[in-house]
Amino acid sequence: MPIHVVGLGIDPDTLPEIHEQIITTADVLVGGNRQLESYSNLNAERIPVTAPLSDVFEAMASRYNARKEVVVIADGDPLFFGIGDRIIKEFGSDNVIVHPNTATVQAIASKAKVSWQNMRMVSLHGRRDYTPLYTALMQCDHVTALTDDTNIPAVIAQKLVDRGVSWFRMHIFEKMGTADECITVCTLEEASTRTFASLNAVLLERTGSPDKPLRLGIPDSHYATENQLITKRPVRTASLGILELEPHHIMWDIGAGSGSVSIEAGHLLTKGGVFSVERKSERVDIIRENRSRFGAINVDIQHGDAQQCIEDFPTPDRIFMGGGLGSDSTLLAPLCERLRDGGRIVVNCTLLSSLETAKEYFKTLDWEYDVTLIQSADSRPLAGDIRLDSMNPIFIISAHKPVPEKQPD
Repeated sequence: MPIHVVGLGIDPDTLPEIHEQIITTADVLVGGNRQLESYSNLNAERIPVTAPLSDVFEAMASRYNARKEVVVIADGDPLFFGIGDRIIKEFGSDNVIVHPNTATVQAIASKAKVSWQNMRMVSLHGRRDYTPLYTALMQCDHVTALTDDTNIPAVIAQKLVDRGVSWFRMHIFEKMGTADECITVCTLEEASTRTFASLNAVLLERTGSPDKPLRLGIPDSHYATENQLITKRPVRTASLGILELEPHHIMWDIGAGSGSVSIEAGHLLTKGGVFSVERKSERVDIIRENRSRFGAINVDIQHGDAQQCIEDFPTPDRIFMGGGLGSDSTLLAPLCERLRDGGRIVVNCTLLSSLETAKEYFKTLDWEYDVTLIQSADSRPLAGDIRLDSMNPIFIISAHKPVPEKQPD
C-alpha cells in the first residue's frame, strides 16, 4: 500500500475525479493547515505539516506501518518546489505515488500570458539569501518568485530598488484559484510601498535593460571612477582569469575601489555572487552606480572596515584584494582563515614591498603560490599614427588553500 502524494493545483475544486477519490478515501491526511482545511468535512485523521519535518515523517511512518491509507495533499505540483521529493527520499520511490497537478509557475504564466519554458522559478520560502533571485534576473526575462510571510512582494521590490534595478516590473498574484483572486501589475517602486494578501506569488518581467551591457573586458571609460582610479582592463582581465572562478562560487572583493573587478566577476558567477567591501563612502557610491549601470545585481556592497564587514559574509570560494596591502599582513590572516578549503586568494600588488609581504605570509601558511607580472600599454594617437603609453607594472600573486588530508579511521 503506497503513500499517495496529491497536488491540489491552484484550485482544489477542479481536481480530477481520481485524485478526489484518493483523498476522500484516505485514513490519514497529511498537509499544511490551509490544505487540510479544504477537507475539514472528512473523517480522516489529520497530520499537519509543521516543523520539524522529522516529527511529521515519524507520525506518517507509524500510520503507514499500521497499514493505513496515508495521503499527502500539497499545493500545485508536489515535485516542483514541493514536499514530494522529501517524501520520496524518506520512504523510497517504490513506496510513493505522486499525482501531479498545475504548478504555480504554470498558472502564473497562463494568467500573465507568457510562455514558461524559459521562465526561471525561485523559491524564497524561509530564505535570507537572495542570490538565486539576483542571478536569475541577470539571465532571464521572466522570473517567478514564491514568497512567504517575511519575503513579501514589498520586501522583494525594495531589495531590487536598492540595487538600482529599474528594468523589471512586478506582477503580484493574490489568492490564486479563489473567488478573491487578484492580479496587480506595477513598478518596483510602487510594489515596495504596497501591502498585498498573505497568499501570493510574484512574476518579475523584464521591461528594458541596464544602461551598459555586462561582459568581460569592459572599457575603463565606461565605469564611473574616482579620479580615474580603477583596476585597468588588462590587469582586471588577467586577475579574473587567475581567480579561476566557477559559476557557483562566492567571491569576496576587499577594497573594491570602483568595483570593476566585482562587476565583471558578477557576470561569470551565474549561480553565485560577489561580496565587496570598501571603506571610503564616496567609492561605495561609485560601486553602487556601476552595479546599476551594468546590471550586476548579484554584487553585494558593504561600507566599512574589511575585518568587521567580512564577519557577516558567507564563506568565500575566492578572494580578491586589489590594493592597499602595503607591508602589513594583518588583513591577510582573517581572509585566509575564512577562505574555503581548496579556495584561492589573489592579491594585486603595485609595490615590491606588498608583493614581499604577501609572499612571506603565504610561506608561513605553507600554501602554494605563484606570481604573474602584468606589463601592458595602451595606444594613443600621434602624428596620424599611434604611440603606446605604458601602464604601471602589476604583480598578481595567487595562493591556493590546501584541503586537509582525511585522517585514517
